[in-house]
Amino acid sequence: MKPSHHTYDTPMKRSRASVILGILSAVFITLTVVGLWFMRAYLSDPAQVREAVGEHYLIGGLCAILISAVQVIVALIPGEMVEIAAGFVFGTWGGALVCTAGIVLGSCTTILLVRRFGRRFVYAFYPKEKLDNLPILREPRKRNTLVLLLFLIPGTPKDLFTYAIGLTDMRILHYVLLTTFARFPSVILSTMSGDAMGTQRYVTAIVLYGVTVLVSGIGLFCYNRYAKRREVDANTTE
Repeated sequence: MKPSHHTYDTPMKRSRASVILGILSAVFITLTVVGLWFMRAYLSDPAQVREAVGEHYLIGGLCAILISAVQVIVALIPGEMVEIAAGFVFGTWGGALVCTAGIVLGSCTTILLVRRFGRRFVYAFYPKEKLDNLPILREPRKRNTLVLLLFLIPGTPKDLFTYAIGLTDMRILHYVLLTTFARFPSVILSTMSGDAMGTQRYVTAIVLYGVTVLVSGIGLFCYNRYAKRREVDANTTE
């Protein structure tokens, strides 16, 4: 599928985008409120949480998938926190499954929205300068390799990359396969941490969470250094 060439300048397109963003924000806020209530009521007893979810496993799983998807689209909270919560409730592999399903759903939705409304839809979330300097956009011949590496490194702004991919001609299926494979180590590490917390293995949970934070911090630092160097090089050649 090729990217849309809509300029997103007409009032009708702005109105549609505003409605979509409003609906997504309302869904996110509602799910957050429900989640906070649930945590307040049951978090003191992890076994009770899992028992409650077990009685409504299908509904709970669908809600978790939707939360994970909306997190990708709206990008208001770190994905790692959603993954840890999923591991807490559904266990390591169950949490990884619902998170992966939600990430795929959110990524596909994001790409389709960008291709429908164009570049200025992305500017509603990210500055133009930050977007235009992304190596995914500036180096199309290396795009597949860059996508694999950037999604493999924890801490990189993966939601931003997903929006950027909507501006390219990369096939959605190809993107989903690459990013699902690259994301999985990070996702499983986070859900393992949540699972350890849910089974009251708190030392293990703290160690795993610490490793997640450390690796994510290193990844984010390295990416920021790389992005700044690319920006300097781009400005020098212009």
